[in-house]
Amino acid sequence: MYILLSGEGPGDIGACEVGADCCAREQFTEGPMAVIVDQLIEQSLDYDMSHLDCHRVSFVSEGYLKSNCAPRIKKPMSLRGKKKPAETKYFYENARALAVKAEQLSKEVNDVVIAILFRDSDGTASAGRGLWADKRNSVQKGFSDANYEFGVAMIPKPKSEAWLLCASSKYDYRDCEKLEHESGNDKAPNPLKSQLNDALDGQSSSCRLKQMLKDRQIVAEKISMPSFNAFKSDLKDVVARVTAGH
Repeated sequence: MYILLSGEGPGDIGACEVGADCCAREQFTEGPMAVIVDQLIEQSLDYDMSHLDCHRVSFVSEGYLKSNCAPRIKKPMSLRGKKKPAETKYFYENARALAVKAEQLSKEVNDVVIAILFRDSDGTASAGRGLWADKRNSVQKGFSDANYEFGVAMIPKPKSEAWLLCASSKYDYRDCEKLEHESGNDKAPNPLKSQLNDALDGQSSSCRLKQMLKDRQIVAEKISMPSFNAFKSDLKDVVARVTAGH
């Protein structure tokens, strides 16, 4: 089993060193969300094996996916309503491009590659927040239309800070669903990023969050809110299928 990650920046999944848009583990600096992926997979396997530590991880940037779009397909993407929202279609195309890269990588490493596409779902408090399910579904359909059965959508609602805030002492893993109704806009009053920083006494840097996860001060599998549970369930299902021989 091998993992291919794609995220939005160094503060979530991580990034390649020296500005590269595609790299193997040796050049990849993981972010907190990559650590969560690694820990959840290890839990699903039920034995000690960090794919990060074993260098069984690669990364491609959002820019890479945009520059390496998958070939057009004749079958139209089916979304609710007649008009495809531009942002939702973008998620779909990202998933298709990641699936193509995963197929290529699978041949290179001679192993099954689990492709995980991380994207925050909403940056504003607009009605667009209701599109979280559509965005997640569009990622899943992108993988499906690319005939890639080992793709996973990692879509926080509204953004990854909500997941991490759920694990802080302020919430202690309880009643976290309410966080999904917060604005994901960093310019909103009392944004999630500020709430997380306050809850962690100003210690909310990516490096600090990674260390808290590794030290089990943040226990990923205890986080419970609909968007996280959806991701965790999808990931567990894919890992189970891979380990069962598809």
